[in-house]
Amino acid sequence: MITVVIRGDSMWPTLKDGDEIEFKAIGDSVLQIDDIVVAQHPLKPTITVVKRIIATKQGRYILQGDNPDPLASEDSHNFGPVSKDLILGYLRSELSE
Repeated sequence: MITVVIRGDSMWPTLKDGDEIEFKAIGDSVLQIDDIVVAQHPLKPTITVVKRIIATKQGRYILQGDNPDPLASEDSHNFGPVSKDLILGYLRSELSE
């Protein structure tokens, strides 16, 4: 398990600033659309981000924050799709179970 404290509002209203979330280690798990993941930021290696998988494209994952304000989240709109090797852990969304 990977424990992460949410910082910021990019995943609001699903996750709130200060929430402590336990993610399952990725291992060889199959990720699904709607899973929430913790990933290494592809352009800032010392930063991790928590986002939702909204789509896949050529074997890579498109990540997006849940906040309806498009300026509230730095996600695949900014850094593009990410490879699975940047994803550290996941939380299966109730929608995809």
